[in-house]
Amino acid sequence: MRKVKILLIFLGITSNLLAGTVEKVYFFNTCKIAARGIYNTVNFANTMLSGIPGEPVLPYHEIVLLLPPGESAVSIKITGEDETVIPGSFSLFPGQYARPTNDTVSHALVRNLAVYQQNAIYPSQAEGKLITQYLNGYAFALSTFTPLRYNPASGKISYYRKMTVSITTAHSASSVTALKNLSSSPGIREKACSFAQNPEMMQQYPVRESPATAYQYLVISPTVFKTEFQPLINMYAAKGISVKVVTTDSISGVMIGNDLQEKIRNFIKGEYQSSSIQYVLLAGNPALVPSRGFYCQVYSGGGYYTETGIPADLYYSGMDGTYDANANLIYGEVADTSDLLPDIAVARFTVNDTAGLHRLLHKTIWYQTNPVLGEMNQPLLVGEYLWANPLTFGGPFMDLLINNQNARGYYTHGIPSASNSIEKLYDTLISPTMTVWQWTKSTLMAKLNQGKSFIHHLGHANESYMLRLSFSDIINENFPLVNGVDHNYEIIYTQGCDDGAFDVSYCIAAKAVSIDNFLVAGVFNSRYGWFDEGSSPPEGPSEHLEREFVSAMYTDTLPDTHLGEAHRISKVKTAPWVTLPGEWEPGAQRWCHYDCNAFGDPALQIWTAEPTNFSTVMWTGATDNDWGKASNWNPPVVPASLNDVILSASSNNPVISTLTVSFCHDLLIQSGCTLKINPGKTLIVRGTTTLEP
Repeated sequence: MRKVKILLIFLGITSNLLAGTVEKVYFFNTCKIAARGIYNTVNFANTMLSGIPGEPVLPYHEIVLLLPPGESAVSIKITGEDETVIPGSFSLFPGQYARPTNDTVSHALVRNLAVYQQNAIYPSQAEGKLITQYLNGYAFALSTFTPLRYNPASGKISYYRKMTVSITTAHSASSVTALKNLSSSPGIREKACSFAQNPEMMQQYPVRESPATAYQYLVISPTVFKTEFQPLINMYAAKGISVKVVTTDSISGVMIGNDLQEKIRNFIKGEYQSSSIQYVLLAGNPALVPSRGFYCQVYSGGGYYTETGIPADLYYSGMDGTYDANANLIYGEVADTSDLLPDIAVARFTVNDTAGLHRLLHKTIWYQTNPVLGEMNQPLLVGEYLWANPLTFGGPFMDLLINNQNARGYYTHGIPSASNSIEKLYDTLISPTMTVWQWTKSTLMAKLNQGKSFIHHLGHANESYMLRLSFSDIINENFPLVNGVDHNYEIIYTQGCDDGAFDVSYCIAAKAVSIDNFLVAGVFNSRYGWFDEGSSPPEGPSEHLEREFVSAMYTDTLPDTHLGEAHRISKVKTAPWVTLPGEWEPGAQRWCHYDCNAFGDPALQIWTAEPTNFSTVMWTGATDNDWGKASNWNPPVVPASLNDVILSASSNNPVISTLTVSFCHDLLIQSGCTLKINPGKTLIVRGTTTLEP
């Protein structure tokens, strides 16, 4: 009855609202003119440079306007005021093609002579493509526009200091349907509000009641794995997160859909609407939990890069539409009005069997509950030599992940250099010989075995190669100290091509997260990563996503360090740029939106700082003398690195006898109590030890 009541309220609100106009005024102050050889660029503090390949690069501003409930954007009108002429004559730098990150071929500068000889205002219209997208039930108008007016033939430039964007709206069935996805979570509402440039519109939306059957975390599992998740369930129960496991077989038997993928997505959507779930774990490779293949095409270098089956778990994260609006069974086409604003944090366990599942479950739980202290703020930034002409290295891209940045016209929070010990491993140019120095895989592995809190990487990769490591290099013996005891399991974000192609059996990223040591999670591309050739400062579609991922973790407003949620936010924040002029839609930003996937636990809380809260457990010896038995402790948990331990006198003094290695933070041994550690067993105290007299 409650769901019916909510639906009727939604319908009543939307049917009574009249179509109208949503307006927003944007201001542009002093521009920045930079030289690029014989060319120039003109930019503002809040705009991104973009251009159709061969045509002048212009500064564009994003439009992210919240629409009234039940309405969609119909048209856009942009009015400029206070036109200001920039003295002089300029030849604006021509836009260049987006390139896959594994492209090593040098390319000549592309310049469309006919456009540069044009004696007319360029561009002919200031705005990009207007689309309506939905985020957790809220309707948004997304687009871009430029304040610049350029005459290529004369080189004259002017810009408007004030621009008013007017969006005409109308009642639409899709916007009414989207209201079913309104979340009862205040946090979700707050994040959606922070995305809007007109947050006051949020007041027009109803606040949904919390469902009686709410839970937070859904695991989609093959039947063979169904009973294996109890340790994960127990860990999250202690954190106040409720987990539910549902098998693909049970979903297939009760849900409607053309195939298992559609049935799973429909089930997720139903659970999201009825129970307000926030996280979904796809527990298996595509043979166990199928993925949906998306279509995308990028025009680059005079030819087309076309993929019809990009493995895209975005399909299970966006709850609006079908990703196949024209019903031709080709998913993700521009004509399908694909949902670019994911509503749920989704990640995948890329495991094939129970043994692999157990390893990844162990690493996931251990990383969060029993961490090695003292290395939470030691990220490693890895950049490779990318191509020769123009000479380009990955290091400058990685530098944009450090501290707060407004490069390329959008603001991101970065890794704070003041509170982190950031190490860089960059290929570089050696003077005076001007030769390229390149780091080796042995150098990399040595650094990884010193303990790194996060690995950020830009370099060449393929299905069986990343970080200059081959598939055969991904073995425990090469990462002996990245074992959760000597050093924490590690996490990576890589912009490399194809290393996350989890639809092939030799996927190097899938192997890296499923062996005993090394990675616990990561973000990878299932097909090409892309960069903007000739961009300055360095930028590209993959870089944009990673900057937003890092910003989600380090923002000073609504930080979120959960793997899947930071990944979700990165796509939400880049969505307005998918239809940016210069993308030649479908383009590279859409491609990266599709092929960038998270491997690991979506609710995994990434360590970005040292823990400060340690819970105390006290020895009771209520059952016997076994340190490794929960019933001997109050509360009844076996101590780990985040626990301070008090050993008090008991008829059963503690003995470390069953666990090979035991842990605690601070250890206090009170008077009258003794601790025995049997031969071959170890106690690691991460903090201090105190003996009372």
